[in-house]
Formats: sequence, structure tokens, C-alpha cells
Amino acid sequence: MKYNTLDAVAKWLGDPDASGETQVRFLPASHMQKSVPDFLSELLTKSGHYKLNPDDTALLEQNGINEFIYSKLTSKKFRKFKMDEACIVRTKNAIHLRTENNEPINIVYPQGGYKLWRLPSSPTVDWAEYFNISYVLEYVASIAAAYKPGVHIVYFMHTLLMELHDNLTVDEIQDYVDSFENLLQEFRKYLPANISISILRDADLYTRDEYFKALENGKTRAEEKYKTWDEKQKIRYAKMSELNIKWNGKEDWTKLSKTEKGEKIYLAALYETAAMSELTRINEKVKSANIVLVFTKGTPAFIGIGSTKASMAKFWVGFGVLQIKDDSFLPIILTPSQYTDALKSDYENIPMNLINYTNFNEILLFKKPFDFSKPK
Repeated sequence: MKYNTLDAVAKWLGDPDASGETQVRFLPASHMQKSVPDFLSELLTKSGHYKLNPDDTALLEQNGINEFIYSKLTSKKFRKFKMDEACIVRTKNAIHLRTENNEPINIVYPQGGYKLWRLPSSPTVDWAEYFNISYVLEYVASIAAAYKPGVHIVYFMHTLLMELHDNLTVDEIQDYVDSFENLLQEFRKYLPANISISILRDADLYTRDEYFKALENGKTRAEEKYKTWDEKQKIRYAKMSELNIKWNGKEDWTKLSKTEKGEKIYLAALYETAAMSELTRINEKVKSANIVLVFTKGTPAFIGIGSTKASMAKFWVGFGVLQIKDDSFLPIILTPSQYTDALKSDYENIPMNLINYTNFNEILLFKKPFDFSKPK
């Protein structure tokens, strides 16, 4: 339901408690609407900029640059998971290997190189990617302010995998990669000189023939791994595969029987498993010892920082919206089911002309905090 008037829009106030609940009060919405373009513009132009404060200076003087960088990378302002001991050791070592050679801190954030076909913005980027890029830039900005060699951010994209895993066309995948690169270019215009950001694809490390041969070879070993999984893990992979598969995609799978569709889901799980473990060039390049690894969730290798300050949803399979918070706004990335549910609540379509790309001519502004915990 959309608002036809802005006279009495809910504005929520205060930090969520441990349960995620937030108190609500009301203010006129006209002020909030006028602020939307300014808010989004600041994310674009200022996210990579940071001025060291007295606490930063004290930390640098007392503990040195390595500890400063580590403290910023693991700050609870961004980190959403307790770090595994192996991740702590790995991250500190990666920092040391860079600083001892006076090299930029290299941070890799892996992702799917596609936009989920279930979303209205597919096949190109939307505000979800915009929010994530600005969030990651804010994450590293203090490091660049203190460490002259700066930071290099790499989005590693699985693209070839999506042809088999998701039944996507080459054109759909390329459209996404191109749109992501265009969006990065908009952010690059405003970055400090010592912050850089780029895309690395699986297709940059393998020819098509090499990649698909390696994946097929790895599938056999993946089948053996699959047999050792408990039922919970098998179900999780099946759900992920089913969510992503485009049944009427590169090939028409809509007329397959239930059993045949089940086989496609099973194969998708095997291909994903093989891709994560069998493609040695990717592991050597992306997971080398001198690279800091971040992801939406924490693992023994990756620092879990989510996708925005308030979101855990993977941005390439999510849809970006704004939510009113205090006297500003909160970027939110919604999953497909959350997006469907959100459209049943009150929101406003805010026209935008910040960047001239598909999916950026408007943004949805929601007036109240989401609550997806209630049973349907």
C-alpha cells in the first residue's frame, strides 16, 4: 500500500534491543522525503572518506598500524559474527604481509555474478549493490585514512558457475557484470587516491573450456562429499539451489517432471560444492595468505560483515530499499520473500536522478521498521 499523502508518516526512533524490537513515534514525513536524495548522494560521495579522531590517533600511537588495521576490520560496528580463531590468525597474518611490504591492504568480497531472476531489477544491479558498495567503502575508509598505501577492494564474481548452477544465459550474466562495473565507476569518481575497487571474475582466471572441465572433474568428488552431509545440510543446499534456478532460462526446464527438477537441484548443489573446493586457480588467487577475506557470514577464513549495517541478505539476490530511522534513513536489503511481504505495508516511491542507470530512477521508502518474524 502506498501513501497518497505525507502528513503523518511513522518515524521510528532508538536502537533496536536484543530482540530487534524498536519503539515508534511520529513526525511529519515531508522533511524525510526531501532528505532522501541528499542521503543517497552522501553514500555515493562520502563513504570512502574518513577523518581520524583522537581515539584513532591514540590507538595508532599505542599499538601501531597493524593493530589499528585489525581493530578496524574486526570492529563490531561492521562485524556481525564472532570470529573463528583461524580467521583471527589468518587476518592478522594478511595484514602483516601487506604492511611489511608497504602494500595496500587487499580485501576480497566474493559474490554471485548475477541478479536473482525473481527480483524486478534483474538482470542488473539495484540499490542493494549501491548500499553494499557504500558500506564496504565506509568499512575501509578509516584504514585508508591512517595507512598511506591504502586499500584495494575486490569483488570476486562467480559467473561461469551461474550458467550451470542457475540456468542463466551468458547475456544475463554479462549484463549484471557490466552494470556492476558501471556502478563502481560512479563511486570511483569520489574515492580518495589510496582506495581502489575492482571486479575479478572466475572467467578472468579460466577459459570456458578449462573451467567447465575442472567443474565436471570436481563433481565426482563433490558427490562423495554430499554423501557425508547430514540431512540439514542437504536441505540447505537444496533450498538455495531451488531459489536460484531459473527454470525458463538458458534451457527450458519448466516441463520437467518433479523427479527431473529434483535432479537439477541436486546437480546445482554438486556444482556449487565443486566450485568452492576444486578450482585451484581461484583459491590461489582469491584466498592467498596476504588477502583479507570478508563475506556476509563469518567462517574460519572470512570476517562476517553482512551486506549493510542492518542487513544480512546477499545483495545479488536481494532488493535495496530505504527505511526511515531517526532523522535519517536506514539502507535495507530484502530477500525475495521479504520484498513480497514488504510491498503489503506502507511505502512511498521516491523519484531519483542521482545516477542515470536502470533501476535507479526511484527508491522505495518504508515508513515503519520491518518485522518478518511474525508467522504468515
